Amino acid sequence: MSQSALICRVNGRDTEQLSLFDRGFQFGDSLFETSRFYHGHCPLWSYHLERLQLGCLRLGIEYPEALLSAEYARLCQQLSEWGQSEAIIKFQLSRGESQRGYGVVQGPSNLITLAFSADPVDQTTAPKSLEISPVALAQQPLLAGLKHGNRLEQVLARQQLSTDCDDAILLDTDKRVIEAISSNVFILQNGNWLTPNLRESGVAGVVRAVLLEAGAVTVADIDVATLYRADALCLANSVQGIQLVKQLSGSENFQESTRYWQHLDASEYLSQIYLERFTLS
Repeated sequence: MSQSALICRVNGRDTEQLSLFDRGFQFGDSLFETSRFYHGHCPLWSYHLERLQLGCLRLGIEYPEALLSAEYARLCQQLSEWGQSEAIIKFQLSRGESQRGYGVVQGPSNLITLAFSADPVDQTTAPKSLEISPVALAQQPLLAGLKHGNRLEQVLARQQLSTDCDDAILLDTDKRVIEAISSNVFILQNGNWLTPNLRESGVAGVVRAVLLEAGAVTVADIDVATLYRADALCLANSVQGIQLVKQLSGSENFQESTRYWQHLDASEYLSQIYLERFTLS
């Protein structure tokens, strides 16, 4: 996907500069949402707002409702006026600024608004090849489900991704399947779609929320053996939608070597639900 920056704003001002004392920069003390802009709006925006509000509540970060609403409206209007029918937008919300130390100083949060160019939404892209990542996710229930600003585990996993793989499955320290590097995971087992339990770690994605709300998937504990026995495997996130997986390679830590999926139309059911929610919003 080719991208270039279209809009850069901080707290309602056009700028590419942020204070060195911003806690998101210093500690990853922030939350963020990345979404698809599609013909005038972000179709899944309500789900992004719900997750952002939950994160602010759990971390005690000021939720700037009025500013966020104004920035979202301005962004949609500006992109539309430019004739930009599709884009990727990102809102990052930090706790604000402090001079030094972990101690929280109550004050206004900082809202960063970004927009990037994007290729059109395409649910017919080639199926992906995956592997099991050697990077394990830490278990921290206080942060589980949130899209917080500390993504070092994902950065490390991306660094160690094999050149012949598109993505990797991340396990937690108990070797339970959690997610891919930037997507949620779904497996088909005995005619039922399952997605990993994220009570200890992982990001609760908005497409995952859509599918759960529709009753299309069920939350379950999934280990590596179950993953390899699955009838189909796919990934999902708000930027790329449903992504079918054709191959999963093992690692030296597991006896399984490689699993191939032959029924590559297995995710059509999930894709249909996603596209209906996306295009009719």
